[in-house]
Amino acid sequence: MDMPCRARAAALAAALMLWTSPLAAQPFERVATDVGNVGLSLTNAGTVGRPQARTDPSGLPSFEYPRDSGIEHLFEAGLWVGARRADGVISVRTGSVTSGGGYVPGGNGFEFAQEAPFLQRSSLATSPFFSPAAVSQQDLLTAYNDTQEFLPGTATPTPDPAGRLGLRVSQRAYAWSFPFTEYFVIVEYAVTNVSDQPLSDVWIGVFDDLVVRNVVTTTETGGAFFNKGARGAFGYPQYTVGQPAPTYPDSQFVSYAFNAGGTEESLNTYGALAFLGAEWDDPGAPGRPAQPGRFFHPFVADQYAAQGLEAPRFNPRYWLFGGNDPDPALRTPIDDAENYVRMTSPYPDPTAFTSQADYETARDAFLGDGDGEGRLQTAGRTATGNWIGLTSVGPFDALAPGQTITATFAFVAALKPEEFQGSTAGRQADTEASRALLRNNVFWAMETYAGEDANFNGVLDAGEDINGNGELDRFLIPTPPDGPRLRVELESGRAVLYWDETAEDSVDPVTGRADFEGYRIYRSDPGDDASGDIIGAAGLIAQYDTPGNEVGFNNGFGPIRLDEPVTFDGDPTAYRYRFEAGGLLDGWQYAFAVTAFDSGDLGAGLDPLESSKTAGAVRVFPGTAAVAGREAQDAAPAGVFPNPYRLRAAWDGPLSTQRKLYFYNLPPRAEVRIYTLAGEIVDRFEHDASDNTGDIRWFDDFSSDGRVIAGGTHAWDVLSDNRLRLAPGLYLFSVHDRDSGDTQTGRFVILR
Repeated sequence: MDMPCRARAAALAAALMLWTSPLAAQPFERVATDVGNVGLSLTNAGTVGRPQARTDPSGLPSFEYPRDSGIEHLFEAGLWVGARRADGVISVRTGSVTSGGGYVPGGNGFEFAQEAPFLQRSSLATSPFFSPAAVSQQDLLTAYNDTQEFLPGTATPTPDPAGRLGLRVSQRAYAWSFPFTEYFVIVEYAVTNVSDQPLSDVWIGVFDDLVVRNVVTTTETGGAFFNKGARGAFGYPQYTVGQPAPTYPDSQFVSYAFNAGGTEESLNTYGALAFLGAEWDDPGAPGRPAQPGRFFHPFVADQYAAQGLEAPRFNPRYWLFGGNDPDPALRTPIDDAENYVRMTSPYPDPTAFTSQADYETARDAFLGDGDGEGRLQTAGRTATGNWIGLTSVGPFDALAPGQTITATFAFVAALKPEEFQGSTAGRQADTEASRALLRNNVFWAMETYAGEDANFNGVLDAGEDINGNGELDRFLIPTPPDGPRLRVELESGRAVLYWDETAEDSVDPVTGRADFEGYRIYRSDPGDDASGDIIGAAGLIAQYDTPGNEVGFNNGFGPIRLDEPVTFDGDPTAYRYRFEAGGLLDGWQYAFAVTAFDSGDLGAGLDPLESSKTAGAVRVFPGTAAVAGREAQDAAPAGVFPNPYRLRAAWDGPLSTQRKLYFYNLPPRAEVRIYTLAGEIVDRFEHDASDNTGDIRWFDDFSSDGRVIAGGTHAWDVLSDNRLRLAPGLYLFSVHDRDSGDTQTGRFVILR
């Protein structure tokens, strides 16, 4: 069972302190989640995302969803902490700011210095990072501070030493691969006052430059890449002119972004930042006892008001990157005073209006009113939507020396529903209907964070103690069985799937039951990779489950279970199941996934839970097997398909560097040369069936690591050896068998 929430947090904090003390010269690090269907980069200097992803899609993702799709949702984000010091100075410590290049060591606005390397933990018993203390299937833990004079190991001074608040931040990111959790990554910021002076009027927020573009297929760069963006918010506070306390008619607290004007010919998605909750070491005051770990959320505003405290507020703010808007409040803030105003004050400011009607008109014109769009949603259509966001919560009345605020946010992504896919020209792009899947994914992020706190009040109420340990446990959710390990072997015109039986030993951490029920097998169709979500497009082709109950097909495992497990050279896994999928087309990409699902609890209204399609999915490229020996090669000579090849073939990408044609019936080891009719060498490449995984850009942009390609085929990008496009015409090729020394020749045609 899970450790109690506070005990677990204390253990993690203690481990982190031991791990990072004394301070050492820690290098800057950037890592990315690879569990679930979101790839999110994080650093140990307070930033989130990888700004270079827009120009270098082959590196780590920034905030990519679906994974391996090229659809990014973030330039850069970073933690902001604002407070009033004991000397009366207001300061805001910023992890990232409005910048054209992203993080720069020692650059203005990048005010946190790395203190610790990343530590990875996993709740998966099969993971090399398994730890009983892990919260999720992939915990990424690090720490940074605003107290160091120089960046560790360098002579680079940290910026703005006069603005230091004396903070240490323990950052913890959590990711899961369950179908209801694979759309988000949760990030906890445990902000500790390590100075000897109290802080007051504390606000915590996340600055973001959310921008939704497909970095693989877009041809736009510079400002044109960013200015197609659109923004919006759930849970925006509703103010009444003349009254200080806002109300919150929405139950979700989210700032989101989408692509309003860029045409990438791929999926339409949302990228969002959701506030989930905070816990605050309330130092107390006369008439109010100290309360470590006090829950802080708009849901409990009445509790705070009853004790004379300002109610917890959620405050999303936006401004334009260019900084030339007529309204100063929509320009880039230039100092701590302006930063703090952005963290703490709404826009439009209700105090600037004498009439409620005038305020609401201005608010709706900027924010929209749910299904009616405002400037935030429409500016991208006119290429003026380069919005920067800031999602802040506060005020925390005081933060005493040695005490901590833990604020938890989620980076959440979602597809727009099917009716909002394709071109958005001529119709509204952001409505309550278009946000349905985003709301669902935010709901599951909230549920995951809440754990046993079903009513979000920070108290373990009657009936909420699911595991009976007497503590309020967060991140305690029912889970599906572990996903099986999958291996795919290609044969002529078919793929043979093998998987193991480890899922059958899975135990649900909430119920304590081993409730495995069966397996589902999924396969994509040719061309599904064009959208960037080939795994999501994969459809169910078979299911096998336990007979004799009320769940599933009751068809048993006889047709797929092997009498004895099989193994493969270099692979220690014992595979117990085998399934054949035939009728595959050579050269096209297919995705296969095998999931495990449980029996649920129909009496309690809990449907069966299924492991992730994304985790463990395998992409394959059917084709011919390697052909060895003169006799076999005479019967199956090397060739090219498609022949003739037409530019912009169905499987090509939109760029000239994203094309491919295949050579087939190749020997196990060969050298292939392409010539003009005049005998000039156009290009050459080496083929080795033992390690052929695709060496042209097409695979980097439209596939992923771990793919399986038939041993006798090799893709070529239809470019010359100096990366120039080839003219239409007739070309010759030779295939030299590096084992036998034999050479085959042939020809193919390129057409417009």
